Amino acid sequence: MLKTRAMNTVRALNSTVSDKLRQLPRQFTRLLTRPLSLEESISNFFFSRYELVIANEENEKQVSYKTRHKVYCEEMKFEKQNATALEKDKYDDRAINCYIKHRPTGECAGTIRLVLPTEAGLSLPLEEKCAEAFENGALLPSNLDPQTVCEISRLAIPREFRVRQMRTKILPAEKLEKIKQKKSTPFNVEHFPYLSIALYLMATSVCQHLDVKHAYVLMEPKLARRMKAFGINFNPVGDAVDFKGKRVPYRVAPSVLITELAKPLQGFYEAIHKGLHAKLQAISEVSTPIVHTVQDTQKPLRIAQAA
Repeated sequence: MLKTRAMNTVRALNSTVSDKLRQLPRQFTRLLTRPLSLEESISNFFFSRYELVIANEENEKQVSYKTRHKVYCEEMKFEKQNATALEKDKYDDRAINCYIKHRPTGECAGTIRLVLPTEAGLSLPLEEKCAEAFENGALLPSNLDPQTVCEISRLAIPREFRVRQMRTKILPAEKLEKIKQKKSTPFNVEHFPYLSIALYLMATSVCQHLDVKHAYVLMEPKLARRMKAFGINFNPVGDAVDFKGKRVPYRVAPSVLITELAKPLQGFYEAIHKGLHAKLQAISEVSTPIVHTVQDTQKPLRIAQAA
């Protein structure tokens, strides 16, 4: 009888110990797992759905041109539609095009380009269109070292993705509600234009890689104000002009931009810059390049030009 009781007690003890041991991994997981910060949540959300592309190959450049035709010619009616369904101009021969690919569908969710001057003295589009609007001639790109300037232009996000970025909930409802109550972020996470932000941060990353000191943009003042809410400060360098609506010439220093970014976006920029590193190294050589000094490698880089 006593022997039976002892055996039952041992079995019960063994069962209890086994249960406790099985619970240990879950307990350790709970202890080691911490809530993601807002900047981690933004990066995780974005890169789980989107891929960054530097358009080095001709087929990749075609993706940017087709997206621009869809937005600028078909949706916005800024340019005339054409039989090729490609929106391309003379500046693309000395431009770097970038775009964001939607992983689930393979569709282009948005594109942007950087136009570079050349050693032959070609000016940037903005200066050709509205040099008279500059309040100070010393601020004109042509008065600066051509290897240190560029123009960011042709930001285009197709309608379906413009709608998507304003309706998508990056954070779970309960976390979003807590952030809204605490007002712990400088911008409205619920209406976060993550594609527009990502495109400008891609352009900034390319500028940093090429050691560009000043990037020029011709944009609507309301877009500049909206970007300012996220710490992306475009500084006006001239008066408004009438160019497909009211536009103002702006300038931004990429090295300053990344220090002024709203804190939750600084980690997002770092993730974008890291993600683009290998793609930037792969920029192909062409026959009439400009040579820049690359900050990361301190080796000359030859800029790709579109065919």
